[in-house]
Amino acid sequence: MPIIRVTVPKSSWSVEEKASIVARLTDGLNAVAADSGKGDIKQYINVHIEETAEGGYAMGGQVVG
Repeated sequence: MPIIRVTVPKSSWSVEEKASIVARLTDGLNAVAADSGKGDIKQYINVHIEETAEGGYAMGGQVVG
């Protein structure tokens, strides 16, 4: 069962935006699986969006969230 984990700063994405992220990542991985001959695995793909606490996110060595 494939698991995709996405970590974002807390409150940086709305519920609707997170739903779009989940749908697009699921569809993308499912397309790769289909192209690789694995068939339709959409029902088995799990996407976890984790939000970091204040100060718990950094980019390029700088805390951004």
